[in-house]
Amino acid sequence: MSILLDKRELKKAAKELTLGKLTDVIETLNTVLAERQVEVELITQLEQLAKSQGFTLEQLGYKLNNDSLSTDSQDSPAKADKRPTKPKFKTINKDSQYFYVENGQLQLLRTHTMKKGLQERGIDVVPVTKVDKKYAKQIDGLIADATAQAVENFNAKVDAWNEWAAANAEEILTKK
Repeated sequence: MSILLDKRELKKAAKELTLGKLTDVIETLNTVLAERQVEVELITQLEQLAKSQGFTLEQLGYKLNNDSLSTDSQDSPAKADKRPTKPKFKTINKDSQYFYVENGQLQLLRTHTMKKGLQERGIDVVPVTKVDKKYAKQIDGLIADATAQAVENFNAKVDAWNEWAAANAEEILTKK
């Protein structure tokens, strides 16, 4: 019924459209389409970032919310009982890190999957021993930031693990 009403309204609106109004409608639709494309790209980047930082999208609540809208309520308890990955803390060893310079800023290579993409864009990825001397002072700060972020990520994963572990009689982990 609503489809028929929508069609009738569309026909009425189409009769009232002039060339000026039509170009406005097309511009509006193109603007909305461009915004949606940006949103899709941002969501894709968020998914990649979450995966590169070791989070699952369920832990971030992204997929869980989308899946709960599209699946039956019978499937939801099975997903809630799914065992999360037990977190392991990875120390950041300064000597084994790689760096790159982008837009005049020294950056720490977060994942080795980034390395190929950076090299394809013509950006040199170098080990800590080959970093230019003018950027040497920034290395310790980048390592400290990465370590702080690693601790924060680990602690967040420990929270998710401990919540599941308490309900399933598993080992309770301590935060760093």
